[in-house]
Amino acid sequence: MQETRQASHILIAVDAKASAEDKQKAKAKAEDILKQIKAKPASFADLAKTHSQDPGSANKGGELDAFKRGDMVKPFATTAYEMKIGDIAGPVETEYGYHIIKLTGITPGKSPSFESMRGQLETELKRQRAGKKFAEMAEQFNNTVFEQSESLKAAAEFAKGTVQQSDWFSRNGVVDARLNNPKLVQAIFSDEVLKNKRNTEAVELAPGMLVAARLLEHKPSVVRPFENVQAEITTKLLRLRAMQLASQEGRAALEKLRQGKDAEVSWGAPQMLNFSSQIKDLNEDVRKQILRTDISKLPAYAGVETSSGYTLIRITRIVDAEKIDAEKEKNLATAMQQAASQEQFTAYIAILKQKSDVKIRKEQLTEKKEK
Repeated sequence: MQETRQASHILIAVDAKASAEDKQKAKAKAEDILKQIKAKPASFADLAKTHSQDPGSANKGGELDAFKRGDMVKPFATTAYEMKIGDIAGPVETEYGYHIIKLTGITPGKSPSFESMRGQLETELKRQRAGKKFAEMAEQFNNTVFEQSESLKAAAEFAKGTVQQSDWFSRNGVVDARLNNPKLVQAIFSDEVLKNKRNTEAVELAPGMLVAARLLEHKPSVVRPFENVQAEITTKLLRLRAMQLASQEGRAALEKLRQGKDAEVSWGAPQMLNFSSQIKDLNEDVRKQILRTDISKLPAYAGVETSSGYTLIRITRIVDAEKIDAEKEKNLATAMQQAASQEQFTAYIAILKQKSDVKIRKEQLTEKKEK
């Protein structure tokens, strides 16, 4: 079990893309709060409630749930794991802004027993053996592609596969998913392939997946006539103009909402969000804007430009996170470990069945049962 830590923090939010002036103002505010805390350490919780812009922890005096090193963004985790209980550090800059961190607890990690790690160790050994075997086969495949560079037939026979043919594609416009890899496209358009008519080198598209290609036909690039690209240009310009109008309309609606006026906005279904959670299909810029929005007065409104237009945000409620008691947390961890072990055991049995010549004759079992 990994070491976990408990901390409280005060977040002064600022966008990572903000101007140097805005970042300096946020940092200066964080430094001023830090001075107040150092002068009176007991005031940390009150200052967090007053100034922190993390909606998930501000109302709790900045208190965060227990976390492992990998649960937090790197600068935050690095600082927290260098601190001792009671230490206060900051301002620590992350993509969310500037944090003042107070470490409140440490739960040391525990070394797992051999029995509990048996399944994981077996899986790792199998992975290493498979990796070694793949490396040997990859070398042979690469040698075959290079030594018989005028055809892919020998390489396909070695790999027990078939040579596949693609449609036409350009250097910057690959539609075929099988070729949609920068390294492979670069190899196909290299001088060795275009001029010398040789096979490409073996390219690793993904772990455990090698591909080699051969050029069948090549057409040099040409300037496309205006009439051929007119519709494409028109579509791009219309989209750009639509984005500009959406931003203008969104900003105007945001201003009305902040003034308490009716902006005739149709809101989507509400969702819960905290400092460390992820919501499927939620734009990252929207998520960051939510977390740095001033929530001193509800409902709070904000807006942000995205690649698909302008998103309006309404924050209507702040809910204290439910804290899991130690016993329940232990039970959940045990259940997860048992489920993982069972999954590894099932996979191991499946591998043994594949490697062993074992046949189960159900008719004989039935006969014995009847006797």
